[in-house]
Amino acid sequence: MSQIRYIKENDIDVVDLAPAKPPIIPGTEKKKSIFTEAQNKAAGFALRMEAKYKIMNDIEDSGFNPVNLYDSAVDNLPLVPDWLERPFLRAKYLMYENAKLDFGYAQLRQETGAQVNASEFAAIDDTYFPKFGDPPEVLLQKRQARKAALDAMKGVAGAAYDEVKKSVLEEGGSQSANEALAVLRKRAQNDDELRQKLIDRGLMDE
Repeated sequence: MSQIRYIKENDIDVVDLAPAKPPIIPGTEKKKSIFTEAQNKAAGFALRMEAKYKIMNDIEDSGFNPVNLYDSAVDNLPLVPDWLERPFLRAKYLMYENAKLDFGYAQLRQETGAQVNASEFAAIDDTYFPKFGDPPEVLLQKRQARKAALDAMKGVAGAAYDEVKKSVLEEGGSQSANEALAVLRKRAQNDDELRQKLIDRGLMDE
């Protein structure tokens, strides 16, 4: 609603019909982050990496081999599309592969600042993730490398990590970062504003 206000202009009273700004309700002010954009984004990447790091470790600790002969063979059948292979792949194998991709993409997005291509992912695949035939000491080394990468990302984020994690858990309504992220990403499928917010915070890819 327009509001009549009288203002002085060259010593002449004139009417100003500009719309009045609505009053700000206490507690609803948009708070500016005390962290840099780089810290906030690194915090989002670190949260993704931590959630997927836990999933991969849990699967390995359960005794399941993520590069077992059966699933590896099915997943790499020549001339067979992915949609036809997936029903024959075991759940833990698929969970591990999804966790591996999200961990790797978060790591690389921090380094490149852009979309990750296949050749870039292949460059870190041997460093962080099991390969068929890896002996136990190499598997341990790769787990340690994932932990080092996660700790480095948290170091870049600093105190922003705790703020972003708290926000994600509250918004996602879960005590698990992985579950909260899944809830928010699902909502973002039908909410462009939320989707952009998650992308800006490093919590999902474009």
